[in-house]
Amino acid sequence: MTRFPHDQFAKDFLESLLSPLGQVQTSLKISGEVREVDVYFIPDPKLPPIQELGILAECAKSTVIFEPYRNSVKVPQIRACMSKLYDLHSYLLREAKRQSQPELGDDVLPDLWILTPTLSAQILEGLGAKLELDKWGEGVYLLSPTLKTGIIVIHQLPKTPTTLWVRLLGKGKVQAQAIQEVAALPEEHPYRNNALDLLGNLKVILEARETIEPEEQELIMQLSPLYLEKLQAAQQVGEQIGEQRGEINGRQDFVLRLLKKRVGDVSTEILARVMELSLEQLEDLYDAALDFTQMSDLTYWLERNG
Repeated sequence: MTRFPHDQFAKDFLESLLSPLGQVQTSLKISGEVREVDVYFIPDPKLPPIQELGILAECAKSTVIFEPYRNSVKVPQIRACMSKLYDLHSYLLREAKRQSQPELGDDVLPDLWILTPTLSAQILEGLGAKLELDKWGEGVYLLSPTLKTGIIVIHQLPKTPTTLWVRLLGKGKVQAQAIQEVAALPEEHPYRNNALDLLGNLKVILEARETIEPEEQELIMQLSPLYLEKLQAAQQVGEQIGEQRGEINGRQDFVLRLLKKRVGDVSTEILARVMELSLEQLEDLYDAALDFTQMSDLTYWLERNG
């Protein structure tokens, strides 16, 4: 269950990245003792992985649950996550049986990925967690395949584009660098603006809190220029739309006055068609209307150009 703004940001962020690839549910409640899976993802088999997501896309090749932690995860929390995973397995198996479906194979049941900024070598050793460097690189640990659980230690990830979208869920300097990398992406990048929007929302929520941790204050300061940039861009777009709308309204008035002089009062239907014209079409109609002598001239023009 989400208790802190960072947790909600992590869930919203993962949902936004994974939605194009399949079905995503956040705060999924499991029957029995009411508990929630932070992010539950089912890939769409018809869609190819999105390479820009790097290791996140690799994680999302099969049905998974993600449990992101803002602070270093503790052993009881790891056990609780694994317990949720197996409760979900039991629920899915019961549902398949209830609906007279074939028994679900182990390869169909979801895996668990725990995302944590740091984790001690002692805990990793106690869990039997192993690196698979050839496939995953540094920072990604796998438990026994039977347990269907992996742990991503975010601050151990190499600083490469393939890890960017996971490093954004880190904290301190790791998250700060990831934010800079996201801001430096081309504006047309498919995930840049959405990530900055979510970070802007996080900034607003953090600023509204009565107590702000020093680390959060640094995060707010880093996000402030980006947030201001987004506001200014939105304001410029709004002003441009307003200017264009004002220009269109003014041209509509000119055209309608000219039409009244040339062909008389126009019907409501004709008026509606004129009001739908673009600025360029209004300019063309204004020039053409100078030669109109009767209503049929206007209707003929609209049929050909409207």
